[in-house]
Amino acid sequence: MARRRRRARLPVAVAALVAVASTTAIGGAPAGAAATAPERPTIRYTEYGIPHIIASDWEGLGTGYGYAAAKDNICTLADTYLMVNAERSRHLGPEGRTSPGQNQNTTTNLHSDLYFQRIKDDGVVERLLARPAPDGPEPQVEEAVRGYVRGYNRYLAETGAANLSDPACRGAAWVRPITEMDVYRHAHAEIIMGSADPLLDGQVTAAPPGAPAAAAPAPSAEERARTARKTAKAIGEALAESRRQGMGSNALAVGSQGVSGGTGMLLANPHFPWHGKNRMWQSHLTIPGEVNVSG
Repeated sequence: MARRRRRARLPVAVAALVAVASTTAIGGAPAGAAATAPERPTIRYTEYGIPHIIASDWEGLGTGYGYAAAKDNICTLADTYLMVNAERSRHLGPEGRTSPGQNQNTTTNLHSDLYFQRIKDDGVVERLLARPAPDGPEPQVEEAVRGYVRGYNRYLAETGAANLSDPACRGAAWVRPITEMDVYRHAHAEIIMGSADPLLDGQVTAAPPGAPAAAAPAPSAEERARTARKTAKAIGEALAESRRQGMGSNALAVGSQGVSGGTGMLLANPHFPWHGKNRMWQSHLTIPGEVNVSG
């Protein structure tokens, strides 16, 4: 359930993954009350290991979120940053399996690298970032991403790759500090993941047809149109099948007249899995008087 006091756009990767109650203040500041912003970002863990992050601004909120996300999901996140930077084959071998879309292990590391390297070479993420808001990131998003990178890297620096609790990536050379571009590439990959599974292998293995025989006539306009319709139908069927096998979601919104306190409320149920890079990871983000989101 999320209560919003102001419009806020956080990319999936940022707004994106202990049972004993404890408090962590990033920078050493004492924990503040939930209704008052602390001097520095504060993470308070409650039962079931849920981090409640409170800060006075968006950059501080991102810092706390990045630290908590790395603490709970370092191997999953590092693996995803490896994927969006097209470096899986280099570190994990070309024949290994990965999950660029909604489902698990749908393609090889080599195909994934070819796919994401093309995105990097095209510069699509850079062009999107260069657009003014709201087509590009709003100032709050830029601040949150800046803080997220700082928080993630701080956790890694404090812990060290060799001392990570998760054996899946403990001591791995590919567990490294991240940049803001890593986070934006991750966000872009999540946005397009619905089409990644059914179309990725076809894109990276596509090849032009062989040269026609010298005597073969060129296809007519009608034949070209028929081929185009056939191709479009095949793509549509692949996407439809992926949707049938993939995730779904629903949501319920209540206007201000239906909520005590005079603010609207949104309940979203995204039906995400419990494992892999798209797994659910609950957290609570608060800037007092500005934003209060849990989910």
